[in-house]
Amino acid sequence: MGEVQVQNYLNPITLEADLFVKTFEKLSVNFKYIDKNVIHALNKIVTSIEEFLDQNNQEIVDTKKSRLVERAEMAGIEQFYRCSKCNADLGKSIERAAEHVATKCKNKGAPKSLKKKKKESPIALSKKTKSLLTADLNKFFTDHLLIADKLKSIPEYDVIETQLLSLVKPLFPNEPLRVYRFGSRLTGIGDRDSDVDIFLDIGDTFKIFENRASQGTIEKLKKVFKAMKNVPKIWKIVVKVDKARVPIIKAYNDSTGIECDIGFSNSLGVINTKLIEHIFEIQPIARHMCLFLKWWLRRTGLNEGYSTYSIVLMVIYFLQIRGVVPSVEFLQKRIDFNKAISIGPWLGTFVSCTLNEIKMEEMPTTATNVQMHLKLFFEFYLQFDFKTNVVCPYLGKLVKIVELEKQMPTWYTYYVECSPADRMIELKKAMIVQDPIQLNHNVTKGVDKSRFCDLIEYMRLSTQIIPTTKKKE
Repeated sequence: MGEVQVQNYLNPITLEADLFVKTFEKLSVNFKYIDKNVIHALNKIVTSIEEFLDQNNQEIVDTKKSRLVERAEMAGIEQFYRCSKCNADLGKSIERAAEHVATKCKNKGAPKSLKKKKKESPIALSKKTKSLLTADLNKFFTDHLLIADKLKSIPEYDVIETQLLSLVKPLFPNEPLRVYRFGSRLTGIGDRDSDVDIFLDIGDTFKIFENRASQGTIEKLKKVFKAMKNVPKIWKIVVKVDKARVPIIKAYNDSTGIECDIGFSNSLGVINTKLIEHIFEIQPIARHMCLFLKWWLRRTGLNEGYSTYSIVLMVIYFLQIRGVVPSVEFLQKRIDFNKAISIGPWLGTFVSCTLNEIKMEEMPTTATNVQMHLKLFFEFYLQFDFKTNVVCPYLGKLVKIVELEKQMPTWYTYYVECSPADRMIELKKAMIVQDPIQLNHNVTKGVDKSRFCDLIEYMRLSTQIIPTTKKKE
């Protein structure tokens, strides 16, 4: 008998992944800044990998008749770039290709057929999304509310605060320092993958508002960032996002295994967290809906374009329209203005109340009722005219875009009159979800038309999946 001929096997995905890793490692040395498009692309890669691995793919191993090609054998393969729009050959340099896309391609040499946009694949609900929408909500909330409750206050937060203050005190020896925590973990809709949002107050700046970060704030960030880089045993994967409206440091605390978003300006996140906590407390169905929809965003991939905070505001507004949650305007009208806290021009105080006091009904949080309200939530926004209306939790009623600014309180009017071009809320967007405290902030201003259409389509598909038959509680 002759020798068995061995067949070599190389999965094309292996080669593509190997080429990507080599290019990524090389680029990450020189290109250290991130932006929303980088984050979106990397999140898409992670999501695609997770979906691929979830397919229960059959593993291929070396046998007497087959052999897997090793990584070292792929070294001779290189990528070359060519622009299909103008037929320019760009060689092996991804930097040159990126520069060509950004500045040089005029699309002159492309045939007309290439200029036409390819039809995108229709949106469909993944198996995981369908599973979520049809899940036993009793079990879902039993599991996730238990985790969320525990994460509201855990010893690890004190560890993070202690280590952060120990790092910062020598940098600013003459300044008062304080750490404020806020975000989804504190409001009770967090999970173990949620980061901890931190406002690091250096120099008693809690009441100072910066529409854009000042140079002083940027310098604080840079100073702390540099110090963090010097203690990699405590702070890892440190990145500074200093071009954003509210610049932050994204850091992984190795002692606790928790990722932190650390900001140095704009304490309004702390105020917003207290407001959401209060609404969740008086109308618990709001918290149940937000917890579920946070997972819905993740399963659909919409979390790449929509923050948890934006969906929370949309839930609050939906419940306000249904008459079961008070408007923020109502909560602020009842305060003692002489004792009120202001963050720059924005009123940061509201009155706590019970639903009985304001003659509103508490909604049951049974699985059936939450499920019904989720379906109603999707149907409400499918019928909502985003072209002419604003999602406005401050007023808690239907508000036309053209009438929004006329109905704003005096502190908004006074603030925007100083510099209307820079300080007015951005209204010419695909959708407007107004922050109920910082009234000149459209929380969804970064949502383009394409992502808005994705949201609407996922809502439409989800209404078709959510069960309408009543289940035993």
